[in-house]
Amino acid sequence: MGLYSGLIKQQRKQHYSDRELFVRYTKRLAPYKRSIFLITLFILISTIAEITSPLIVGFGVDELSSINSDFLLIIILALTYVFLSAIDWLMFFLRRREYGNFVPHFLENLRMDIYDKLQMQDMTFFDKYQSGALNTRVSNDALDFGDTTPLISETAGNFLISILTFAILAFLNLNLALIALIAVPFVFLLMISLRKLARIVSRAYRKAIENVNNAMVESIEGIHVSKSYGQEATISNQFNEINKDYFKSTFKLTAVTHLWRHLLNIIASITLLVILYFGGQLVIEDNLTTGTIFIFILYLQRFFRPIMVLSTFFPQLSSGMAAYERILEILDSEPNVKQNVGAIEVGELEGEIFFENVSFYYRDDEWVFKEFNLRVGKGEKLAIVGHTGAGKTSLVSLLARFYEFQGGSIKIDGIDIRNITLDSFRRNIGIVQQEVFLFSGTLEKNIRYGKRDASEEELWNAIRTVHAEELIKYLPKGIETRVGERGKGLSTGQKQIISFARAILSNPKILILDEATSSVDAYTETIIQEALQELLTNRTSIIIAHRLSTVVNADRIIVMDHGKIIEEGTHDSLLAKGGKYALLYKQYFEHQSLDWHTS
Repeated sequence: MGLYSGLIKQQRKQHYSDRELFVRYTKRLAPYKRSIFLITLFILISTIAEITSPLIVGFGVDELSSINSDFLLIIILALTYVFLSAIDWLMFFLRRREYGNFVPHFLENLRMDIYDKLQMQDMTFFDKYQSGALNTRVSNDALDFGDTTPLISETAGNFLISILTFAILAFLNLNLALIALIAVPFVFLLMISLRKLARIVSRAYRKAIENVNNAMVESIEGIHVSKSYGQEATISNQFNEINKDYFKSTFKLTAVTHLWRHLLNIIASITLLVILYFGGQLVIEDNLTTGTIFIFILYLQRFFRPIMVLSTFFPQLSSGMAAYERILEILDSEPNVKQNVGAIEVGELEGEIFFENVSFYYRDDEWVFKEFNLRVGKGEKLAIVGHTGAGKTSLVSLLARFYEFQGGSIKIDGIDIRNITLDSFRRNIGIVQQEVFLFSGTLEKNIRYGKRDASEEELWNAIRTVHAEELIKYLPKGIETRVGERGKGLSTGQKQIISFARAILSNPKILILDEATSSVDAYTETIIQEALQELLTNRTSIIIAHRLSTVVNADRIIVMDHGKIIEEGTHDSLLAKGGKYALLYKQYFEHQSLDWHTS
């Protein structure tokens, strides 16, 4: 299926009604009611200037048509028209300036709400969404939704223009005004009939953008793999298909928007022809002046112009609401991992861990653990071994509160971890993983990540503990050397050493090492093993290891298989037993021993 085969099968989890979207939309705009009021006021003043201008023009036409025309009156009317035009331009400028004041703040707050919500989520959430999809929600969707923020003010102003304009049309000639009014139901029927189509097309368009972003992120992150296997052309072809889907969705959205506009133009043109026919008859019969019919046509254009503007806004609103719907999927997502009401703040924990009848699954009824029990003593060094899929990483992920378990309890020092505040709990947990993630920035900032207020002495003690001073000494700017995304510029071993320094500096009472030395060379491992002797002292540690040196130094080893402990003991006792551990030792560990030789 290819690198991007998983993109197309993602399905939307939740739909929102138009009413719910509109109510939540207006609530989000509530903090900006002052700006919206000012914009509406500017539109009102602009409207008055606009609807007055044709009257001035009409009076001028009638005065010019008169045998005894008053030249001074014509000059006054002309100056009045210029003044009204200036007022209209000034109101337009003030309106746009007010948009510039509040729309960026609206977008800033919206993006921060989305970002903060993402930070609250546990790993279950991130297992469901690709990084490109989340990036789309924060960037593209937020921007498109932000573009709809002027719509409420503009819609109110345009409705006001239409209502006032119709009142003047009725005053000029009620019969012709009623003829013009007949077109309005057809316009609204058209809008209603195309509303659902616009919504569907807008959703497809947003999904297509998401697929493009997903494909871009995945191809860049997997560039080493695609180049290793010479699959650049294949990846390009797969992206081309996704890009074509994006083009098709964009074309459909554009087609619906322009179809809408042209149909409305046809309705407006037919109405104008009918008005010209009946109005011309009235002029011929001397029941209407030329100036009046001229004013009527000018106002008729102003009567339909707001409706035409609304027709342009409506597809934009549909696209914005489709984007908002996707944003709400994030904002309404509740993390599974939560601290209980009344959770307590803890200081420094002792580190005794007890898994009691823990049951857990990633997907419904596909149990990873079923009533799992394990006790880890204070200060104990526990090693976990087992084949892939045995449940090793799942076990430490539950302890780290990356996921929520469905049954049982996990206690530290006799306290259920769900009754401890997440902040204080995580201050006591340190994790070093096989795949090290360093952030863009200096080495110092990366080491300080878990304890930003650490003193210089604490910082350099951590660096010396893992023997990172030699690495830092040879870098161009020492500890101020900047690394790229994910630690680009450093080798795997160097990144691992920095991650150990980061863990040591935070000084956790419980340390989790998830295959933390499996990707480093022998020299780097020797440095790390020396660091581990100090790092593991006086703290409880759980070690998932593929290295013999880590396993043999553990106080206790447990062997896991399909979410169960099948053996436990020391290295020597388990070897003597001749069971599963002895088999794993021969497969994975024995060749790492200095005494190992081929038979």
